[in-house]
Amino acid sequence: MSTVYPQVGGYPAPQYAPPAYRLYDVPAIAIAAVLGGPLAGTVLMASNCRKLGQGNNGVLALILGAVASVGLIYMTLKTTANPAIASVVLMVCTALAGKQLQGEAIKTHVAWGGQLYSKGRAIGIAIATSLVLGGALIGYLVYTGQWQSFAAQYGVGQNTVTIGTKDEVIYSGTATQADATALGNALKNAGYFQDRGVNVLLTKGTGGTTIGFVVQDGYWNNAGIMSQFEEVVRGVASTVGGLPIQVQLLNTTRVVEKSGTVGEVDFTGGDAVIYEGTATQADAQALGNQFKTIGFFEGKGANVFLTKDNGTTIAFVVADGTWNDPTMVSDFETIVRGVASTVGGLPIEMHLVNTTLVVEKDEPIQ
Repeated sequence: MSTVYPQVGGYPAPQYAPPAYRLYDVPAIAIAAVLGGPLAGTVLMASNCRKLGQGNNGVLALILGAVASVGLIYMTLKTTANPAIASVVLMVCTALAGKQLQGEAIKTHVAWGGQLYSKGRAIGIAIATSLVLGGALIGYLVYTGQWQSFAAQYGVGQNTVTIGTKDEVIYSGTATQADATALGNALKNAGYFQDRGVNVLLTKGTGGTTIGFVVQDGYWNNAGIMSQFEEVVRGVASTVGGLPIQVQLLNTTRVVEKSGTVGEVDFTGGDAVIYEGTATQADAQALGNQFKTIGFFEGKGANVFLTKDNGTTIAFVVADGTWNDPTMVSDFETIVRGVASTVGGLPIEMHLVNTTLVVEKDEPIQ
């Protein structure tokens, strides 16, 4: 069958050979945009630009597609906005841009006998683009330590254990059903689970153990609330392998709003520094070593809490009535001043707490 060439000015066009290259048509660009996002659609547009001698336009298309895709990823990770609507808008815009900018050139190409790439090829490129973007996203999340919160937010690789009829422990990573059940039972015994539909997330992996509490929006801003959750975690830590454990407070869409760490550094004779908030194991080690140097740690089972969260707090677990003895209080003030340099210096909030960890005396040391 002979090729039918378009007419020019009412006369048959010269009998040129059909274009040797292939282009992606507008439906292929639209399919790629839907399956692989804006970047996939602009990859096809850039290919067309190169074939049509518009390389600079192709580079611009790729840049715009990449920016749009990164913007969608940012919305997914960093904002509470729903990226689905933005995704649909950008996909439609990509398809319309392909039609507006390349539609006529594609029609002319076909009219002159040029061939088109198959829709299957466009689908393959869309899938490959999605895999590359997905791999880059996962790599970024793992590298920056955000993978656990991302998985929690979107339910990636998670399983659930129900305690009672409503409360749930959602576990992921290398955490097991047995871990989740043990944690849930411990939270029930501690009074946190009361069959009110509370969700707790347990994750184990190369980065350690994380326990996340889903709370009402804004609850994480209450004074001292993080310390309360850290104490809950310290009480149940043995059920999931012990300290250290990262503690997270998540909003109702499972986005992490506040986080800290609970850990413990043990010294000879049962003395220990328990560290919380943004305090580190190195901080606790340095503080404990200084306690030994000044003679406060004597291997008699003394427990001290180090917390960093908008300031530094050192809490001493003391015998009943110690907080009412001016001489003893003065001695603890001297101890705090003597160790301050190991945890960032003064000011430090000094707490004297009873054996049930209730603060009996709270004093700023300047």
